[in-house]
Amino acid sequence: MKQISIIMFGLMSNGSLRQANLKMLFERAKQYEKASFKGLFNFINFIDKLRKTSGDMSSAKLIGENEDVVRIMSIHKSKGLEFPVVILAGTGKGFNLQDLNDTILMHQDIGFGPKYIDFESRIEYNTLAKEAIRINAYIETLSEEMRILYVALTRAKEKLIITGIKKDAEKSLKEKENLLELYFNDDGSKINSLLIKKYKTYLDWLELVYLKNKDKIKDVFCIKTHKKDEILKNINKNKQKNKQEQQDFIKKVKEKSDSIYNENDEIINKIKWEYKYSNSILIPTKTSVTKIKEIENENVMSLEEKEEIENIKKYKILTSRPKFIDDKEKITSAQKGTLMHLCIQKMNEKEDYNIFKIEDMINELYKKDIITKNQKDVININKLYEYTKSDLWKELRLAKEICKEKPFYINLSSKDIFKLDTSEDILVQGIIDLYYINSNDELILVDFKTDYIKSGEEDSLIKKYNKQLEIYRKALEESLNKNVSHTYIYSVSLNKCIEL
Repeated sequence: MKQISIIMFGLMSNGSLRQANLKMLFERAKQYEKASFKGLFNFINFIDKLRKTSGDMSSAKLIGENEDVVRIMSIHKSKGLEFPVVILAGTGKGFNLQDLNDTILMHQDIGFGPKYIDFESRIEYNTLAKEAIRINAYIETLSEEMRILYVALTRAKEKLIITGIKKDAEKSLKEKENLLELYFNDDGSKINSLLIKKYKTYLDWLELVYLKNKDKIKDVFCIKTHKKDEILKNINKNKQKNKQEQQDFIKKVKEKSDSIYNENDEIINKIKWEYKYSNSILIPTKTSVTKIKEIENENVMSLEEKEEIENIKKYKILTSRPKFIDDKEKITSAQKGTLMHLCIQKMNEKEDYNIFKIEDMINELYKKDIITKNQKDVININKLYEYTKSDLWKELRLAKEICKEKPFYINLSSKDIFKLDTSEDILVQGIIDLYYINSNDELILVDFKTDYIKSGEEDSLIKKYNKQLEIYRKALEESLNKNVSHTYIYSVSLNKCIEL
């Protein structure tokens, strides 16, 4: 293959792409000639094999430096380039300062900065050398980030759009306004360097500049904040709008001519297309039994009940005093339940307990710093004593094997949990309170509940925790390869075993 002549027709349809593809074919031929195989026949066979095996036979790329396209690139890559409109995204992300946390820091002028380790006391802390290098490196990093930000801000010819995510934007702006007054600089036109060092994101720096000069730059610079709820609402509106537009379009096509409308038409199918695995993106890959229980409870609640719970949560956040101000830690009902679970877990079924022995056990937990003084005082000793007189306790004393607080993982179908039309599996984790093998070789599953209920309301407890116990049972049977004979909820409030 001595030479390939290429005639280029620029006026043909899609001529530029055809030319580029021919040039690429010519380059492939030149590369092939350098290999051991030569000749037109072998080259055609080579190209044919590539095509059949889905090899590297893609079309040539036509995009040049001056093409009218959207380009996505890093700030470093954009250096030296200019664009009509630039979107600088992700400015709320913190600077990478991981290197400052290394055990040994190095600097070309200062030298080495190691940690000091006291092996006898088993403590370590930074030496003065390391702190000096760390401060120096921090300032150098901020300086470099400023240079990078300058590059980003000077790429736009006509318009610059800057986006960033912040947890509470309004509060952050107010805080910065106060700090600008506090960190007053003699030169009123500049921001105090101490204030700049305080922040570690581009967004914070840009907000400082805006607040410092907002009267001067209000014609060219403005800040807009969009809350998460507002964005989600707009997304849902757009989804509904798009769906309505699709329906309206299809309706118009039908009205125009029934003869040209075909349900299997490619255009119609593309308009009506929906991602068939959309349900899969709504489910987590991993969850817990507690989370599943919360979802179940939310499903049976009315909208008014959900709103009321949210309002109570917000009220508690606004009105609650910080823990360090309170002289005495307040123990919630949920925490009391956890403490009762802990005591039941620590009790020995072979022991003959009385009130004083249970009290000694709780004091021992306090002495070992497992529980605090306030927690010790709220534990209901009488309920624990009643448990030792229950039928369950008597059966546990005769049990062949007892297992408490056993963690587990199990794969469950998302259909069973979220009632969605998808075949995805979810990894579910949880902890089984108690299971045991009784004297008749039966496997018994027990879950302790501290919810306050009145006698006769046992069904409400079963309804609330039925799904949770069902998962426990399935996990236990798969793990031990043995059927669960009985599943119980032990109500600490009623001192009673309730069978499911």
